Amino acid sequence: MPAGLVAFSLVVLALVGGYWVARDSAIDSADPPAVLLDLVPRLLTAARPAPATPELLVPGALLVFGVSLVVGLAVVRGRSLVAPVVGAAVLYTCTALLTAGRADRHGLVAVGLIALVAVGWLLVDRLEAGGRVLLGLPAVPVAVVAALAVVLPAGDAFEPRELVEPPVSDLGVASPLPQLASWANLGDIELFRVRGPERAVRLVALSDYSGAAWRAASLYGPIGAVAEPDLPPGARVDEAEVEIIVGELGGRWLPTVGRPTAVTLDGAMVDPDSGSLVLRTELTPGLSYRVRGVLDVPDDADLLDATVPTTADRYLELPGLPYSLAEYARQIVQNARTPYERAVAIEQVVKQGRTPDAQAPVGSSYARLERFLFGNPGEPGANAGTAEQFASAFAVLGRAVGLPTRVVVGFQPAAGEERVVRGSDATAWPEVYFAGWGWVPFDPVAGVSSGGSSAAQKREVLDRLASVTATPTSTPLSAPPPPPLVTPSSPVAAQATSAGSQRWIGYAVLGAVPVLVLAVLGLARLVRRRRLRAAGATGAWAYVLDGLLLAGRTPPANRTAPDVAAELGSAPAVELARLAEYAAFAPRHPQRPMATAPNVGVRPSSPTHGGADHAGQHTASGSGEGESAWRLARQVRVGLRHGVRWYRRMFWAVDPRPLWRR
Repeated sequence: MPAGLVAFSLVVLALVGGYWVARDSAIDSADPPAVLLDLVPRLLTAARPAPATPELLVPGALLVFGVSLVVGLAVVRGRSLVAPVVGAAVLYTCTALLTAGRADRHGLVAVGLIALVAVGWLLVDRLEAGGRVLLGLPAVPVAVVAALAVVLPAGDAFEPRELVEPPVSDLGVASPLPQLASWANLGDIELFRVRGPERAVRLVALSDYSGAAWRAASLYGPIGAVAEPDLPPGARVDEAEVEIIVGELGGRWLPTVGRPTAVTLDGAMVDPDSGSLVLRTELTPGLSYRVRGVLDVPDDADLLDATVPTTADRYLELPGLPYSLAEYARQIVQNARTPYERAVAIEQVVKQGRTPDAQAPVGSSYARLERFLFGNPGEPGANAGTAEQFASAFAVLGRAVGLPTRVVVGFQPAAGEERVVRGSDATAWPEVYFAGWGWVPFDPVAGVSSGGSSAAQKREVLDRLASVTATPTSTPLSAPPPPPLVTPSSPVAAQATSAGSQRWIGYAVLGAVPVLVLAVLGLARLVRRRRLRAAGATGAWAYVLDGLLLAGRTPPANRTAPDVAAELGSAPAVELARLAEYAAFAPRHPQRPMATAPNVGVRPSSPTHGGADHAGQHTASGSGEGESAWRLARQVRVGLRHGVRWYRRMFWAVDPRPLWRR
């Protein structure tokens, strides 16, 4: 079969196989072009290292297959020495891009490939050719590459993931903050186990506050995708990796440490702004995974003069803030000079005179926080609450004085190599963002440490501050605004219509590609046929040789036309071979030039007329012989075509091999 047709068939089979493997995990599995085109973006938005799932292995397998096919064809057909090197360079470059240079940090693989090429080209080939081996030649390409490595800039590696927009899913997972009380009531029930460095285990970071409750983010993407958070990480970070074994912990939130950078669970998604990790399905007892994350760890001296960003509107929003809470926050920080001192003052005031109580009413609305902060003794929830009220009060008061804050729900397990996290370990703490140093946790719950700056540093700040405990006047809350009467129209219908049209366009393009290829090949074959027909008997014999090539009966190059025709055993072929040899090698009749008369009006001599008539007769005879030769060629081609198998007849008119024959 034609090599081009075989290669085309193999490519089609590879693409169909890739679609078959990846279709189960695709969002729109009914659109093959979309599934195939989405393979590379899915790989570039997967975690590092990416889990060995079939859909993530398909792009690399297709790339290796395509490069190997091209290199194999180049070597077999043209004995190319450059093709294998180019193929290796393509695969190496793609690997370096996919891993941002981490797959070969020191260039050892590149040096090995260059040495292999040098040995093959400069030693083995010269030995096979019988030449003298120059041992110094392999050092030349190595020296050139080394010089380039020294001259080229060595900055941050190019990151192709920045060019891909990560896929985002709207999960709408509920906030676990109201579950703190129920977890505390579980007591010694084991929620999960942690193995690894002793770090606070985070479940979710809540950044959006409506005045009634804290809301979790709803849009999540694959972990490992390059999606910068809305507030950049700090200058000092610490990396930790732990193993989590789930027990009775329910829901879909995954315990982690810091901002997760890698996880061994397939299907885990992350909010890039908060670092909250969520699973598409419910957690099950016995689920085990490893997660790696980074934490901001600024020094005490870094925080003393740190500033806060003024553009972090999301972390400063307080819709409908009551005057009582705003005035209370202002009186707390009236003697503080820096953002860090304001945060320490708020932490100290929220602690003073208030008691953690697992049985206290839940909630983090303005009304619940006013009762928690200003309630009269004996009232339910007055000066008592769970970690939800302590953390929420700090976060709201901090936002009221310009501190970007959020609330983190997590766990503070006991120390040990393998720590059992129980329901009583569940807690919440606030975090403040400092420009250049990242998110710093604080501890408004007495006796529980969430990290952050040292206790000695905070004592120094408190000793300098004149602690002011304000006594604000309670102001009734205004009623929340009614929901809007007109809800924004959902783009689902429009998206469905657009997706349907895109699907049909994809099918049309996928079907048009082979049709277009066959049309181009057929047109090229038609042009060649017309050119051969214009060449007379020699072109007709070339047309027969094209048919022999298509039939798989190409004669050796040293056989003459009559010998080839005799082997065919066809009378039209024998006659055509005689005409082709006569047209190619027989001497032509000389054409005498017309005599030019010395004076105008003198008729040429009769021999000249005779020569002109003879030339015209020869041209007419040649034209007739060409038509006769072409009729014979068609008869021979018909016989050749009927003698081949059905699959050769199917591609007879578009087979590209005759186009490459001289």
